[in-house]
Amino acid sequence: MIDRFAEWANNAGLIVQRADEPISFSEGVLSRYKNIPEEWFKFMESFNSITNEAEDVYFLTIDYFADNCSYFEDISLDAADGDDEWTASIKAFWDKTLPIVMGVGGDYHYYAIDLETGEVVEGWEPEFEDTSVVAGSFYEFLEKLMSGEIVLGGKKLRFNSSKE
Repeated sequence: MIDRFAEWANNAGLIVQRADEPISFSEGVLSRYKNIPEEWFKFMESFNSITNEAEDVYFLTIDYFADNCSYFEDISLDAADGDDEWTASIKAFWDKTLPIVMGVGGDYHYYAIDLETGEVVEGWEPEFEDTSVVAGSFYEFLEKLMSGEIVLGGKKLRFNSSKE
């Protein structure tokens, strides 16, 4: 699946940097997120980056998790403005939701793995925690990407508008 995706991504106009050797996640990521699907680990350890030319749509790779894996959570917490109940629900949501793809061109948008079900969900601003299921598993998500069934921001997730 990983090689097939990499070939598709290159043909679809993504900028793909394969890892020379498997990359490891930090203990902070592993201690926060429980039940991460093995297929996602195998996929992520194979790439340094996957993005479009504008770098406003990208897979969240190990570098993202090393720096700050709470981008959308932080935006939501700012909106909660100290409301304890709302803050607790936001944190609970992001403890069980692993973001995997981010789009920041125009409306903010993401895909994530629901760690309780293994399903891939999508969320949009301003209510990032209001999600819809798009695939039953990470590999199903990749299949839907490659077939053009999954879209991001109304555009096929080809990452390069000149190829649409």
